[in-house]
Amino acid sequence: MTRFVMCNHYLEFHVPSNQRFSKETLSLEAKWPHVLRYEKIVMNCRTPYQTWWGQKHFQWFRNNELIKETEDDSFTIESAEYSDEAPYRCELTIYYRKWVSNNLTITVSERFAKPVLMVEPAAEVFEGLHLTLTCTVQAARPSIRLHYLFYRGSDVLEAPPDHGNVYTINAAATDVSGNYSCEAIEMFFSLRKRSEGIHISVKQTFTIPKLTVHPEGQVFDGQWVKLVCSVEANMFQASLQYSFYRNGVPLQSPSDHSDYISESPRPADSGTYHCEVTDGKVWKCSNQLHLSIRRIPVSKPELIIQPGKKLVEGNIGSLICSVSKGSLPIYYHFYKGSSMELYWELSNSTELVYNIGSISRRDEGLYHCSVENGVTGHQHSEDIEITVIIPVTDAELISSTNGTEVHSGEWLVLWCRVREGTEPQFIWYRDNVPLRNDSGSYHVTANGGELAIHSFQRDDVGRYHCAAINKGSNNTIFNVTSDYIEFTLRARSYSMEITALLLSVLLFAGLIVLACFVHRRRHTGKPSTLSQPRRSQSSCERTAVSNLEYAVVGEAHNADNNIAELVYSEVTIKKRTKPNNSSAFSSDVKKDAQTDLDEYCITYATLNLSEPSQEEDGADGNVYANIPPK
Repeated sequence: MTRFVMCNHYLEFHVPSNQRFSKETLSLEAKWPHVLRYEKIVMNCRTPYQTWWGQKHFQWFRNNELIKETEDDSFTIESAEYSDEAPYRCELTIYYRKWVSNNLTITVSERFAKPVLMVEPAAEVFEGLHLTLTCTVQAARPSIRLHYLFYRGSDVLEAPPDHGNVYTINAAATDVSGNYSCEAIEMFFSLRKRSEGIHISVKQTFTIPKLTVHPEGQVFDGQWVKLVCSVEANMFQASLQYSFYRNGVPLQSPSDHSDYISESPRPADSGTYHCEVTDGKVWKCSNQLHLSIRRIPVSKPELIIQPGKKLVEGNIGSLICSVSKGSLPIYYHFYKGSSMELYWELSNSTELVYNIGSISRRDEGLYHCSVENGVTGHQHSEDIEITVIIPVTDAELISSTNGTEVHSGEWLVLWCRVREGTEPQFIWYRDNVPLRNDSGSYHVTANGGELAIHSFQRDDVGRYHCAAINKGSNNTIFNVTSDYIEFTLRARSYSMEITALLLSVLLFAGLIVLACFVHRRRHTGKPSTLSQPRRSQSSCERTAVSNLEYAVVGEAHNADNNIAELVYSEVTIKKRTKPNNSSAFSSDVKKDAQTDLDEYCITYATLNLSEPSQEEDGADGNVYANIPPK
């Protein structure tokens, strides 16, 4: 929004003919001859030629009175007021010469006029009619922006959208009667103007209804009751609709019947009643009427469990406590065990549901409920027991063997385990085919948790797994399945027989070597020291087994010097390439000058079994490889 509108006025004056610039004019520039209140006024006193010589001196006059002297050619009024209305002129003096302009009259006008409030309809106003209040203002310029407020008496009403000049009352009521006015505001200058007041009186279309009850006095549970909503005056004989409420809650849909009948009211129907009447435009409420209905003693309650006494863990369970008779409202109490109260509530119903929620194992136990309505004491139900069923989960198959290869004739036992579950039953499968419990080759325990195969045979090879099942409420079946284990028949192995044969041969070879060594000692008659391994010259060694060779790798002291003690170290089977598949038996002994020969014995021998193949010639084929190949 432009704060100020600058109005530049033009003042013209003529230089006297006997003066130097007599043919030239002096002007005062302006846009409009009239200005509005609070606007800025700028007047400029100019000559059309250059007066570079001499010092200029301007004087400004209003109503022929000097109001200001300046060195420049402009004069400004920052905010115009009514007092600024007057004729103005300026005088220019250069040295001793003077020029005088003609008079210019400045007028100041009001920005907007006093508002006028108009009401539609202008005739009599009845309840339910639509009223429109319009605040009309005459503004000096279209650019002036105004905000509007509406008043009833001294109270400000809710501002219209965007502070417009129209205020609407959608459905007039008697309480909106009063003196109304409006106010126009120009926010920037805080300029406010208020209209004259208008009195609006809203008249009734029908009187306020009155509610009565029949019969009067005390009403008992189940007794017939009638409520009557009456209207004394209906100005326009309009079609009226009646509604009845208890404690603010509607009892029925609106109808043209002015009465409401309850055939068999309950104590729960006690409360505060009122009626409401409308003609489609106006709604009127009656007086409030309190109705109390006498109570009837409550009967012994019955407790049932939904969906049944056996509940599955994780499912939703609930207790329902009900009575066959008794005045409402009724206090319901739910208990676990003899005294642990779970929940209580005051209800206007002959039954109440308590939701246990998600069933867990801790919910097992005895439950009962009690009721009372103030007429008699607590009435207790019979105890009822809840059993929680745990569905089977995480089936696991366990084998008595460490691997999946089973020897022919071996005993194999499989167990099916679950992480949890109530009374699980088990079914066994081989290659996805169920196994019967009456087979002669295997045995299944009573609950099916163990499968024992007495003698594993080729017919028993296959993929085994088990399934665990149990039942919940309403014959619901739960089942889980284990992973598969595939069992195979292990092939016959000759490694043990070969190992036993090798040990026997090695033992025999060692005994021969020992015998030869003892025989040599007896012939020499003196101890000898061990030397670097060399070929023995004993005849018994040469005639011994020709496929053996040995080396000393260990020693043992003989305490009595008579018995040679044989100490075994590791034995290596050497595969040597010989033309005749045989090798001479040789003995290399390392001598030691300070050690007697009968204090040592040979503790290592090498047996050459077979000729290696071409592929094995470059690698050592020893079973026990602890002697470098020669």
